[in-house]
Amino acid sequence: MTATHIIIVAAGTSQRMGGSSKIWMSFEGRSVLEWSLRRFQEAGVEQGVVVSQPTDRVKVKKLLQAIGLGSQITVVAGGAERYLSVMAGLKALQDVPADDVVLIHDAARFLVPRLLIRRVVAATEEHGAALPVIEVVDTVKAVGPDGLVKRTVPRRPLGLAQTPQGFKKGLIESAYANWDSGSVPTDDAEVAELAGVRVRAVPGDRINQKLTQPEDIAWFEAVLKGLVKHADGTGV
Repeated sequence: MTATHIIIVAAGTSQRMGGSSKIWMSFEGRSVLEWSLRRFQEAGVEQGVVVSQPTDRVKVKKLLQAIGLGSQITVVAGGAERYLSVMAGLKALQDVPADDVVLIHDAARFLVPRLLIRRVVAATEEHGAALPVIEVVDTVKAVGPDGLVKRTVPRRPLGLAQTPQGFKKGLIESAYANWDSGSVPTDDAEVAELAGVRVRAVPGDRINQKLTQPEDIAWFEAVLKGLVKHADGTGV
């Protein structure tokens, strides 16, 4: 039976949040990073890596100890780009069997539902690679650099990607090893896709949003007060 490992990417500089580190922002008495870790812990994923800013490593280790994950999850320093941080996380898992599942998750999606995590794990075990996707509900316009609308883009085949994105460890490790570092991937699934990996889409959840800018804070607070529900009708 395969095991599941997590790479939590928490090395961003939070520029759109004004430069203050998002992972230490507090919601209902827990930091963003603690929320993320506990979501995976509650879903049964308790081993892996946190990729952090070098200056945060000691603080992250203390948090892991405090919530009982100090011996199962290691901490490594991230890179200047997200994909470099993911590669650092994969390097830390180099002794993990190739058929084990690796979930790559942005710490800023800190209210990721437990059922979504399990859905991605199950699809990854079956198909080798999977990611959660939500339906595009708004009309999509292609806008030129001059600010003029060029065309309307059909939305039916489109989806919005979320994390965690799951992969058999050997597949994503090989995909990153062959990635052309002259360009920056938008997410891990893109790296896998361009390596010829067939990635399975599973239903995402609109509550699995990413904390990005100050105006997002009120929405997350509303979720935690029970004013917003998961797609399955349950609260946090």
